[in-house]
Amino acid sequence: MITLLPETVSQLAEDASLKLNPQISYEALETLLAQQLEIMISNNFQQFVLLLYKIDVAEQKVRDVLAADLSPEVYRKIAAMLIERQQEKIISRKTHSKPPANDGEEKW
Repeated sequence: MITLLPETVSQLAEDASLKLNPQISYEALETLLAQQLEIMISNNFQQFVLLLYKIDVAEQKVRDVLAADLSPEVYRKIAAMLIERQQEKIISRKTHSKPPANDGEEKW
């Protein structure tokens, strides 16, 4: 899914209100996102929940990860979940979007 990275970065930047370099590596993206998630979870949990909603990550999955792991590594795990979900959405859009039919007639 590395080929989806530029689109993933763009969408995450928009959804999480982050300024991200479009050329960022996966590892750097995960690290930066993990740092932002730690701040969000510590200081504004409601903003974190809103981000989960925007990206469409199951809140229960995140709660399970938070309950099972109290180490700082938990933020990387959640960041990876967000990145993975964003990539799933991109693939789904590409798979299910159909180009408009061009049958020669004008569409109103």
